[in-house]
Amino acid sequence: MKLTFLIIAFCFVSIFSNAQQNYEWPIKTLDTARDVTYLSEEEKDIILEMNMLRHNPSAYAQKHILWMRVFYHGKVLEIPGKTPFKTHEGVEAYDECLEALKKAEPAPPLTPSKGMSKACKLLVYDQELTGKTGHKDSAGNQPIDRMHKFGNFSGFFAENIHYGDIEPRFAIISLLIDDGVRSRGHRKNLLNPEYKYTGIATGEHKEFGGICVINYASEYTDK
Repeated sequence: MKLTFLIIAFCFVSIFSNAQQNYEWPIKTLDTARDVTYLSEEEKDIILEMNMLRHNPSAYAQKHILWMRVFYHGKVLEIPGKTPFKTHEGVEAYDECLEALKKAEPAPPLTPSKGMSKACKLLVYDQELTGKTGHKDSAGNQPIDRMHKFGNFSGFFAENIHYGDIEPRFAIISLLIDDGVRSRGHRKNLLNPEYKYTGIATGEHKEFGGICVINYASEYTDK
């Protein structure tokens, strides 16, 4: 009887895993930035990646993150074709991320904003020149200051910054795992259903190679 139960349980897990692996996103609905003219293809792909994640977090974890575990060697992540990356937490942060995504609720797709993207570009341009990191630019402006330059928002807002490899899927996965960030604030921003609008800008960084700045807002109207 116990053996029969184990076989049934194994089959259920296998069917669930295969269903998730074969899941297809409604790309036409989620690719909200594809027709805008003010973003690069890379930036559009990052918005699509965020919307795929938000539409079905569990399927995203199964299809696009599950494979990574075997490439953790202690605290070093060694993905073929990418520069080895020394993490703060090792595989524990990765495992915690997978569990969180299994339980995460779907969130509405993000709509791109030209004004918010301009705000992101300000920080990218600044840090391309200075090589600095963080949310405050060299003039002392915070995300809210930059967003106010190009529009008006209400409700909640946030900013994510990723440094390093800015290949769209890798950048989003890195923000999701949120290695070394106790609050997992980047992951929370990515999954927050309160956010409806987003801005984005990518560029080069002197120390880390790449920079990706993403803004989020509940409501935003471009000037």
